[in-house]
Amino acid sequence: MEIDPSLVEIWTLYTIATLMIAARVFCRTKLVGVSGYRPDDYLAFLAWALYTTACVMATFYAKVAKGRHTSLLTPEQRATMPESEFYVWEYGSKNFVAGMSVYAMIVWTMKFHMLFFYRRLVEGQWVEKFVFPVMGLVGATAVAIVLIITLTCRPITLMWQIRPDPGPNCVPQNKIYFIGILVMNVTTDFCIIAIPIPVISLVRASIWRKTGVYFLFSLGVFIITAAIVRVVLIFYPKGGFGPAAMWSIREDFVAIFVGQAPMVVPLFKKRFWRQSTHKFTPKSSGQRSEGHELSNGPPTNNIKKPKDPYSLTELGLTHVTNTTRHSQNENTIIGKNSHKKLAVTVQEIAASSDCTSPGAASGDHNKTLTSDGSRRGLDIETTRDEI
Repeated sequence: MEIDPSLVEIWTLYTIATLMIAARVFCRTKLVGVSGYRPDDYLAFLAWALYTTACVMATFYAKVAKGRHTSLLTPEQRATMPESEFYVWEYGSKNFVAGMSVYAMIVWTMKFHMLFFYRRLVEGQWVEKFVFPVMGLVGATAVAIVLIITLTCRPITLMWQIRPDPGPNCVPQNKIYFIGILVMNVTTDFCIIAIPIPVISLVRASIWRKTGVYFLFSLGVFIITAAIVRVVLIFYPKGGFGPAAMWSIREDFVAIFVGQAPMVVPLFKKRFWRQSTHKFTPKSSGQRSEGHELSNGPPTNNIKKPKDPYSLTELGLTHVTNTTRHSQNENTIIGKNSHKKLAVTVQEIAASSDCTSPGAASGDHNKTLTSDGSRRGLDIETTRDEI
């Protein structure tokens, strides 16, 4: 039995996408628990369900319809086709229209998915104010696509009618569908990609880490390219199931892969695997960043808990702002008995020196007095510029 290479590619991409989503779910659940899920976490489940549907439909389209739909019929073929062949062409056309709808649902789901992620990524930065307007634009284009699909050909059953010929707008492969979807797809993608660029361009990091981040965001350009190539190949098909339909699957796959890649970054950090339990703490009124905290055992005031792993800081990037530039000019003291840096401003030392005891001043470098006079240990931790 000959194996269809298109089907092999479909299910290979599906397997990789499923593993990426599973890794993301594992990572997020371990870090924040189910109670700490955010909208993009739930949208990942929806995207996986839709992608599963798309792959199953593509398999039936290749095996049953053999890539046939009414857009490929000439007027002569419609007039002379025996009714016994109607079923295959009608089935292929129905599958094509449904598959196009599922494709659009996946792409637009991933747009919202990335926007909710970017909202966390750039929280507190000036570009954050653009997230909700772009969400509104994406939502408006989604409504426009629904109207295009339902109103271009009425009734929609004419899409799979063999004869009489319903006209150029009542075929699954009509330009109103594809050009309209392409324009809105590319426009919204450019708007989404533009949100983090001003922030990412101002970060300090190693050349390799920065290259990796730029590469990740540049994959959004590939999604745009895939969308354009898909439309070109649909109107200039190469035969059979062909590359046109495969580009729909590929574009969906890349959108899912890019959406999950930043979420699995903590899997490659030693700190992630050292955590045995999680504890999600809602953002307090005084915090600027969203806290996804972890703890091992009873909570204490002296244990620094990790921040949201999907902020610029936790991705290993230090954002260059006026605040961080000012903090660099502050004097710091390095704990002599620690391999890590203890960052203390001169003002804090002056304030604490007024209330230290003689014993503490003489030789206890790691002790200070709290406001109630009790002695406590200073937290020794790696200095990080936090946003």
